[in-house]
Amino acid sequence: MDYRGEQEQELEVLESIYPDELKVLNRNYPGVKFKVEVRLEPQLEDANGLTTEHTMCLEFELPERYPDEAPVIGIKAVETRPDEQDEEESEEEFDDHGNKVVRKLQSLPDQIHFDGFVPELSVLLEEQIDNDLLLGMQMCFTLISSVKELCETWFVEQLGKLERQHELELQAREREEQKKFRGTKVTRESFLEWRAKFRKELGIDQRDEKRRLEAHHGRMTGRTIFERGLAGDDEENEESLESAVTDKLRKL
Repeated sequence: MDYRGEQEQELEVLESIYPDELKVLNRNYPGVKFKVEVRLEPQLEDANGLTTEHTMCLEFELPERYPDEAPVIGIKAVETRPDEQDEEESEEEFDDHGNKVVRKLQSLPDQIHFDGFVPELSVLLEEQIDNDLLLGMQMCFTLISSVKELCETWFVEQLGKLERQHELELQAREREEQKKFRGTKVTRESFLEWRAKFRKELGIDQRDEKRRLEAHHGRMTGRTIFERGLAGDDEENEESLESAVTDKLRKL
């Protein structure tokens, strides 16, 4: 095989396909080297949600026996963001309760970065060369196209995960907010527990017991108790206070 001729021919074809994206680093054989910038355009429902431009910079180095040997491919993910976007995102917003506002306008797509995907992408390209039997034929264009497709597919998958997580966070936040207005549910057991504690704190049971003892031992006649109001006023006040608190609890 005329390796020099194969490489020169493929390079000319690539230059015609990518006139602005391709830059030749070394045209001399052996050691042909060039760089291609692949701009990603993932298909999103809301195209305005993505403000960051993602570009995969691919650097190809062709071995002397290419295409019978696979090219050496270097991959670098590059992000480009408008300056004003950084200023807007630096301003956090909080609601009336002091909670940070969780907004979808934080732009979920802009939270996705390709740096972590690059190692996996390199492995996928190596597997494609073996599985598709690309050795022996000009393969650079095929690999460039695969990079674009794989990256855009991965981006959409990651966005779906972020959207689901975002929805779960909103639901959790909503449940927490509802708890603030729902209050504590009063059950018979919790009411009896509160009532016992309430009467103990005010000493109601002790005073009632004391009055019963005094009445039964003749230390105070019923008339005296009545005249002093011990049999009515205090108990009515205590019962009134207890009833008022009970009503408030039931309304919660």
